[in-house]
Amino acid sequence: MKKALLLLICFTVVLSASVFADSMKVKTTYGDWKMSSNQLTQTNLNAGMAKANIYAPQSGTMVYEFKAKYMDGLDDGKGGFGIHVFVDKPAAGKAWGEGKSYLLWVNYDKKPVNSTTPEGLSAQIYKSESNSRMNLVQSISLKSVEPMLAKYLNYTLPVKIVIDGKSGMAKVYDPFKADYYYQFPLSSDTPLKGNYVSLRTNSLSVAFSQ
Repeated sequence: MKKALLLLICFTVVLSASVFADSMKVKTTYGDWKMSSNQLTQTNLNAGMAKANIYAPQSGTMVYEFKAKYMDGLDDGKGGFGIHVFVDKPAAGKAWGEGKSYLLWVNYDKKPVNSTTPEGLSAQIYKSESNSRMNLVQSISLKSVEPMLAKYLNYTLPVKIVIDGKSGMAKVYDPFKADYYYQFPLSSDTPLKGNYVSLRTNSLSVAFSQ
């Protein structure tokens, strides 16, 4: 369901606003990525672990802002994307995890085979321990909000997330209400520090821009 992607954008697309200005900060390690001066797009709908590593030292309170737009990939009834924050050392190629980090992920799966994945639209938080090990911290069904997303399908949406590395608290701002946000504990293992963020997609094409 393509309309499901919009909440995915609202909840999980996060990275430093300046990264597109310096292509040396971006290393695409799996998937087919196209990069211009102000946009990064993953185009391979068959890449299940597509990933782009972005150099961005993080500590203290971090503000992640940019825009994102759904392109293609949900016709088969599943897809998703998200971002690893506070990554210490990213994987050099295809990998399940991403060093020590936290993954904010939103998923759409019409017929999930895993009982930990809700049917339809859902949001997850994973704690990555290494490039091959991640543990699910929290999974929340978002199926009830799918109907309201259809009219925003073709929009490029602004995204803002603030994470306090000292307390582990995260705020995800509503793209339609500037002062409204969703707050949740990302981690109790503080302080949070890292040198990279990593964009990920699963069988999905998304364009990220400033």
